[in-house]
Amino acid sequence: MSVLVRAHPTRRSDTIRTWGAAMTLAVVAAACGNPGNGEVELEPHTAPGQPPGTILLAAGTDFAGTVQRVQGAITGGGGAVATVVDHTASAREAGATIPASALVIGGSPAGQWPLLRIDQRAGAELPQRYLVRQAADGSVSLTVDSADYVAAVSGIGDLAARDALQSSTAGVLTAAVPGARIPVGSPLVGVTPSGHLVTVYGSLDVPATVERLRREADRSPTRSLAVVDLAAGSATPGPPIRPTSVVFVGNPAAEAPLLAAAPSIGLDLPLRFVVWVDEQNLTQIGYPDVARLAARHGVAADNPNVVRMAADSDRLARLAAGLIE
Repeated sequence: MSVLVRAHPTRRSDTIRTWGAAMTLAVVAAACGNPGNGEVELEPHTAPGQPPGTILLAAGTDFAGTVQRVQGAITGGGGAVATVVDHTASAREAGATIPASALVIGGSPAGQWPLLRIDQRAGAELPQRYLVRQAADGSVSLTVDSADYVAAVSGIGDLAARDALQSSTAGVLTAAVPGARIPVGSPLVGVTPSGHLVTVYGSLDVPATVERLRREADRSPTRSLAVVDLAAGSATPGPPIRPTSVVFVGNPAAEAPLLAAAPSIGLDLPLRFVVWVDEQNLTQIGYPDVARLAARHGVAADNPNVVRMAADSDRLARLAAGLIE
């Protein structure tokens, strides 16, 4: 079982730091019953080209219909769709042609809040992201991060919190792909919280920091795509979650070559920034390390577009924090 590792900063710092501590992870058999309306396989499953910590389903041949069903499954389960990112259209805008690919971002608060109450850094992986792709032979696949993966990279070992996200995700998958057997997910090979999230302290509150981040992201070549207030409404069931928002930022020119070379990387694009108030009432800005995300999909850290996106992430985080102008 994963071990909860949390950083407790004692003072503000003007330097970017990488959060995490070394820890050993073992894959936990997350499904012991039927968390959705479909059957659940108890053994981890890996398909060719499947990234670590993901669930991959065959979804027939109707690409547009699958995208619509995923959205309907999210809202039908009490959740909300934050946005749908059309990777194919973004690549075309950048002058590249890739097979049909879209990312549906959304989920249910009931599946997210238990993790966020333990550690708001989990907001870098929430809401869930559902990647719908169509292969050259016309077959459509649906990929999503497993709850084990989200908990692992967030340094959360609480099984009940993980299971809440697992149940929510399974509900979406079984509604989007009726009759599908939902696997536990691919093994967490190389997955740890160590170095996953890069963070910096900000000088403003969460709303002002988010607005500054969006404003800076909307300057070419990046652009803000969506903002989700992950803490909204959490006080009703209680306890309330401290202010926590996630901002999605796209960069079509850098993303297109990566999507062409490694289509599964569409699950981790666009870039995402979580902004939250920590237990010491300090604002933090965090984003997943781009080189680690690329490695998850078999892309080298020194790929020029990975380097470019890493630099963009660093620049946007520092601008949002007020460390540079």
